[in-house]
Amino acid sequence: MKFNKLLTYIVLSLLSILFVIPFIWLIVEAFSPLNNVGLTFPSYYTLKPFYAVLTNKIFVNSIYEGLIQSFGGTFLSILFAIGPAYIFSRKRFRFRLPLLLGILLLTGFPVFSLLIPEYVFYVKESLYNNIIGVILFLGVLNVPIDIWILKNSFDQIPQAIEKASYIDGASNLKSMLYIFLPLAMPIMAVLIILNFVINWGNFYVPYILLSSTHLFPISVEIYSFFGAYNVQYNELAAFSIIYTIPAIILYIFSQKYMIKALSGGVKG
Repeated sequence: MKFNKLLTYIVLSLLSILFVIPFIWLIVEAFSPLNNVGLTFPSYYTLKPFYAVLTNKIFVNSIYEGLIQSFGGTFLSILFAIGPAYIFSRKRFRFRLPLLLGILLLTGFPVFSLLIPEYVFYVKESLYNNIIGVILFLGVLNVPIDIWILKNSFDQIPQAIEKASYIDGASNLKSMLYIFLPLAMPIMAVLIILNFVINWGNFYVPYILLSSTHLFPISVEIYSFFGAYNVQYNELAAFSIIYTIPAIILYIFSQKYMIKALSGGVKG
């Protein structure tokens, strides 16, 4: 029994080391003056890779475009999901269960199968190579999973609170805005982070729907480091670290709400 436990710890430790090594290389390489392929500790460290990235107008603009597209898509996803989530949670109507199952099926629908017809539609409707078109597409992609998560959160709100708001003269809209959404703020924070991270790392949607390089977000622009004959690994590592900063900052600011969501969400 002790041998099995020891063997388990050894295997898990080896797996954790293999998982950590790429992150160590990323940090070391980002501050390295050399362009190393493998994990090599230099004799001194420098900020030149970060300076080279942050003084490149194309890369800085890609960060700006990425923030606009990611936050825009996140805002639309949650906005589109609030109403259906409230209706599915609090109302009983015909075909409710089939619709819910249909939405659940859409959560596993492959995005790649939509890109070609979406590309044709965008070209016809003059939305191709338009940042608004990318935001709309990103906003729609995460709506099914957002509806399910929000619905489950709304289900936890006691009916007594809802009935009390109706007695005070609140309509369905006011009840949703002033009762359900404030009580579901921890789940909303989780959704914001989830949607932003998905949109922030989305490569194929902006790559297919945009053709102008000045509109490419950071998720697309980061691939420009992989040249045909040379790769600037230290600048790539620095850019990758910068790439993670917005998600980390968003997590820090939403951490209080995330803890509430993970510890039970809405309390009755």
